[in-house]
Amino acid sequence: MGREYKVVISGSNRGSYLAYRLIDFIIESNIIKPIFIKPEQKVLPRYFDGLIISGGVDINPKLYGEKRDKSVKKIEPNRDELELRLLDIATKRDIPTLGICRGMQLINVYFKGTLYQDIYSLNLRYPHKNSIFPIKRVKVIKDTKLYRILNKSTIYVNSIHHQAVKRVGKNLRVNAYDKNGLIEGIESIDSSFLLGVQWHPEYIFYKSESKKIFTSFINAILRGSI
Repeated sequence: MGREYKVVISGSNRGSYLAYRLIDFIIESNIIKPIFIKPEQKVLPRYFDGLIISGGVDINPKLYGEKRDKSVKKIEPNRDELELRLLDIATKRDIPTLGICRGMQLINVYFKGTLYQDIYSLNLRYPHKNSIFPIKRVKVIKDTKLYRILNKSTIYVNSIHHQAVKRVGKNLRVNAYDKNGLIEGIESIDSSFLLGVQWHPEYIFYKSESKKIFTSFINAILRGSI
């Protein structure tokens, strides 16, 4: 029997089960074993081959040096701490990492970036509409890892967030943005595979772009970076 590759998927104690089950459905195979990790679990895996930080509640603004705005309704400091620990392990070991929505924001915070606590407070030129369906047009920047994965400069994604990346963290670059200029994707400049997307590809798993993102993540685990 060949080697089994462990992929940690982080989430909340409550409210992350659907996302986990969808991601599990997408990536699970006879060699890929998804492991769901929640804040209530005190012991982390001693070793894992891939990390997916899923979506969820807002990140504590204290982590990027700001006071909590009234728009931030719910935070999970224990989850913040857990995921920062996991991300620290993954970054130091160059373990392939995918951040989804909140997960992308956490990656940015880990690398000393900041967030808009509420994008509805910004003077947006176009209305920001939230939908689980792929109704938002996103521009993908050429000469980025995301562009090489998708081979497209324009895609349509879903949108389920009220926060966004503000100042991009160190050693990160923007790879996608929406028509308001809000950041929709980031990636590491020097890691083999560290990618964040503001949308939820697991909810639109039927789209080719979503399949390519998860496939490239798995390929990074199996064969190294693309």
